[in-house]
Amino acid sequence: MGEPSEPDARDPLVELDPPLTETGWAPHLVTQSLEALFVFLADDGAHVLRPIHADSLRIGWPTDRQPGDLVVEAAERYGLTPLLAHSTSWRHEGGRLILTYVVAVERPTEVSHYLADEAVTRAELARGDALSPPTAIGVAQVIEHAFRHLAWLVRDDPAVGEALAAWAPFLEGYVPEPFRAFATPTD
Repeated sequence: MGEPSEPDARDPLVELDPPLTETGWAPHLVTQSLEALFVFLADDGAHVLRPIHADSLRIGWPTDRQPGDLVVEAAERYGLTPLLAHSTSWRHEGGRLILTYVVAVERPTEVSHYLADEAVTRAELARGDALSPPTAIGVAQVIEHAFRHLAWLVRDDPAVGEALAAWAPFLEGYVPEPFRAFATPTD
């Protein structure tokens, strides 16, 4: 696994890339944002790359842009090579509608010093009741949901199966969510 790269001493200290997006806002509108979860497969399992300052990358979503294009562009800005971008879930959080994309990327040889590399651990899914969502949903639970979703799609969707062929053995450990109800109880 690549170690985070250090800034080059020759790099200008103040040069910044332009904002990922610019999105209009009004207090009476629901704010929408995209959450990009960059994941890659390593020898010890899946890893997630997140900004060093936050649990996940959130980007604005202009009305004239496709969300999948935005998360792919964001991955590329971090020097990552996307294999698959798939919307996997949404949630309402802090007055915002968050649309989450899992972005499977090639294993990086070098990780940007702006990203933290963390091993993915299993998590219980967040569950609400029949008419309301869970009271809280953590990023680990979103990743768990995403991997269960991908475990189904890698078998059912030819494009996902091809893009994530190397992931198939890893994803076997995740029970695809639509089929959990049919599993034999382990008690």
